[in-house]
Amino acid sequence: GLVGCSLSTPDSVGTIGDVDITSGLYLLAQFDAYQTAADLASDEQDASKVSSFLKATITVDDATGETAVVSDYVAQKTLENLESYAAIETRFDALGGVLTPDEEAQADSYASQLMEQNGDLYKANGIGLDTLKRFERILIKSSDLLTLCYGTDGETPVSDAELTSHLEDDMVYIRYTVIPLYNTSTFAFADDDQSTQMLELAQTAAESYNAAVPADAAAQTSAFGAAVSAALPDIYAVLDGTPSSDAASLSTALLGAADIDSTFSEEGAADAVRALKPGEAAAVQYSGYALMLLVRLDPLEADTLDTLRAQALSDMKSSELQDSIQSFGASLPHALDTAAMKKLPASKIQNTQSDQ
Repeated sequence: GLVGCSLSTPDSVGTIGDVDITSGLYLLAQFDAYQTAADLASDEQDASKVSSFLKATITVDDATGETAVVSDYVAQKTLENLESYAAIETRFDALGGVLTPDEEAQADSYASQLMEQNGDLYKANGIGLDTLKRFERILIKSSDLLTLCYGTDGETPVSDAELTSHLEDDMVYIRYTVIPLYNTSTFAFADDDQSTQMLELAQTAAESYNAAVPADAAAQTSAFGAAVSAALPDIYAVLDGTPSSDAASLSTALLGAADIDSTFSEEGAADAVRALKPGEAAAVQYSGYALMLLVRLDPLEADTLDTLRAQALSDMKSSELQDSIQSFGASLPHALDTAAMKKLPASKIQNTQSDQ
């Protein structure tokens, strides 16, 4: 019986372009497609019941109300995943990309971690360590394509002037500290009045700093840090707490437009951060459980273009690159074996999570 099962599983389901699509890679693409569908399941739908969920209908676009039968959606997303993998490998090779030994070691390490964390689930779905290693290499190649396509020596390089303009106009560089809306010793949460009082104290600290903003980024950071240190004891005292020795330590973040919206989830917070001019500080409710005191800095006064280049290039060109990869993958010759793919049906997926 085991021999018969082995013989019935194809080694490959064909090619896209010159890229061989192994059965393991196909199963991984299909499994990821199913997880994407599961994330769209309604509260009444149970994605752990694979057979019934595949027959269900999900909303795939809230804005338009577009729906799809899960089995059709999974089939389409599986193909798109495979096209993306093939496009990445093809473009990477065409542009002379070579993974460094460190990148290969990193890919292997990530794959091993995935197998350690979810090995039983992957194995139940026919996905082995070699497939995960290949997949992790594809992810690294995708990241490297940003430089190969748009880097200084890339296929269509982004000029330093364009990158500088994007950094200054479309991204926000901040130094900040996060203030929890709970007592860090007792974990008692602030009520609405206490949260309001803590936010007002933090805003007073920001306004105090803004009254005399220094001229350069280094001085701005120092002055802002001093304002934070002075304000924290009173803010923590609202919940009968005291700040830790490192509570006033400032962290750094460079945020793109999408990052700002996802980072500052509370209403109005993202807009308040965007509205800051370099050198200005603000206090906002960062999330349901924390405040943030922050100062916006001129990124190229606080850091160098070369240091920020990779992140700025990613923010500027990742979406364009992804679109071009998907389009290129769809245009490659497809020589997929329908009979082989039928031996690896989505109905055989083992899924332990009950939707979101």
